[in-house]
Amino acid sequence: MNRLLSILYPTALLLVFSLLYFTELHTPVVIDYDEGVYAEVSRAMFARLEPIIPELNGEGFFEKPPMLYWAQMLGYKLFGVTPLGARFFNAAAALATLMVFYFGAAAPLGRRLAFQATLLLGSSIIFLYLARVAMTDMLLTLFLVSCLVISWYGVERFLARGEGAPLFWCGCLAAGLAMLSKGVIGAVFPLATALIYLISIGKPTLLLKKNWFFPGTLILVVTGFSWYLLLGFFHPDGFNFMKELFVEHHLGRFSSTMEGHGGPFFYYLIILFVGFMPWFGYLLLGLFRLPLTTKGDPAPRYLRLFTIFSLLVLLFFSAAATKLPNYILPALPGFALIVAYFFEYHSHADEPAGTSGPGRLIAAWLGVIPVGLLGILCLGLPLLYPYLAELLGEDAYKVPALFEPVELGFIPYLAGALFIGSALLILLSRKSGSARQFETLLLSAFINGCTLFFLIIPLYNRLMDEPLARLAEEAAALTPAEGIIVMYEIDDRPSVNFVSGRLTIDHDERDWPDLDSLLARQELEVGLTTAFYYERLQNLGLSPVELSRDGGFVLFRLIPSDTPPPAS
Repeated sequence: MNRLLSILYPTALLLVFSLLYFTELHTPVVIDYDEGVYAEVSRAMFARLEPIIPELNGEGFFEKPPMLYWAQMLGYKLFGVTPLGARFFNAAAALATLMVFYFGAAAPLGRRLAFQATLLLGSSIIFLYLARVAMTDMLLTLFLVSCLVISWYGVERFLARGEGAPLFWCGCLAAGLAMLSKGVIGAVFPLATALIYLISIGKPTLLLKKNWFFPGTLILVVTGFSWYLLLGFFHPDGFNFMKELFVEHHLGRFSSTMEGHGGPFFYYLIILFVGFMPWFGYLLLGLFRLPLTTKGDPAPRYLRLFTIFSLLVLLFFSAAATKLPNYILPALPGFALIVAYFFEYHSHADEPAGTSGPGRLIAAWLGVIPVGLLGILCLGLPLLYPYLAELLGEDAYKVPALFEPVELGFIPYLAGALFIGSALLILLSRKSGSARQFETLLLSAFINGCTLFFLIIPLYNRLMDEPLARLAEEAAALTPAEGIIVMYEIDDRPSVNFVSGRLTIDHDERDWPDLDSLLARQELEVGLTTAFYYERLQNLGLSPVELSRDGGFVLFRLIPSDTPPPAS
């Protein structure tokens, strides 16, 4: 039976999550802003056959290391310059993360608990989103989880036999690859975790052993800094990029809010409340029931390592000034283990979960509330949609679909019904035994994820993103290969560059007098704007010619005029 389960569990994980992560992966259009940026940077590198120097819109782009770009370039080679090409290896990295996570936990915690924790992790909203949307966080998480798992086995081998250095070296290699995915945090998090963990088990000097420290450090430094050195040698400005990469986008993001992405210290508790539903309440219960001593058992030691790591990630990004939901992804594997461990060892299969105290009732309601609110929001969307433009004020003018007649169809009602049904499942599960409750909560998580990614996001894409993408394709047909598309009052849309394969130039309404001369340049043929701002151009007397219109976006060209436009 054990041999059968050793095959059945990983096979089931591969099948379930391959379907969940790869189905319809070619849609939607690359999502602005972040996914669009990474897809466009890698597209430009692919077009230039340039593996070292990243560029965005014709300028050097040094915010992130190149691991994701390299993966996407390989995707373009296999699947073309398409959303599928941009996302394929990101989804594969998510699948690989789950398999490393499962096999790592199976020995110390048992196959059943490892299987449950992997199902929980892979179906959580945050993990699912970042598996299907190509950003740097999934590759970072893959290498961080690999580093933790391999290094833990190295330490265990040392405790048992006095060996384990080669496994530690492999862990350092994984940390170096994490650095190539998202910068120095790929090394800082594992190092801090290792120090705290080794102190907790009474082996604080293990990292200083000569056959551990020196080879491990060399592997980490050579791997982690390889691209940085190559970029410094090959870039015309040498190592000047280091200021942008490390000072602005490492220290700067921690010390000050960038691009308006801030939040309170408890920001990530809110993100987990929604993005880790319906498990958030049970995570809190699990944290209070963690084993405090290892007593020679590897299971508590493994759980302790991942708990230390996840709490470090949570505290670090909570203290950072710049906050984004995707930053919390590396903490989720540890949190999944905590929840699965709680259900395995601190629940009673022979009594209803709801009778064991108020904690479980609160945990259930902490799952019901976000899911139920999503259901109510979806059911009310057809009634609310006509008033969204008024509610958003001036910001609505850059969302032209709000001013267009749209057909929402049955999707909001179906999605709302599924979310409401999911919330009821969570509420009713508290009356079940432990195993049944876990299965019901897991079913709820899968319902939530499928509803979001196969109903809600495709609807959003059809209304908000596809119209602009179609016009970008038309603009590319009217613009020479080295030409530029003017983006008039349409900001932060690198998906236009990705779809059109052209450079863009942003132009604000306050600089409208320069638009006539700008579009008279040989390399600038057409512009993109919204219907609202196109009408404003007409009122300014600039003689725009509408070439095409789609979903509230307008593709236009200006007729040169020798006479100055009238004052507005």
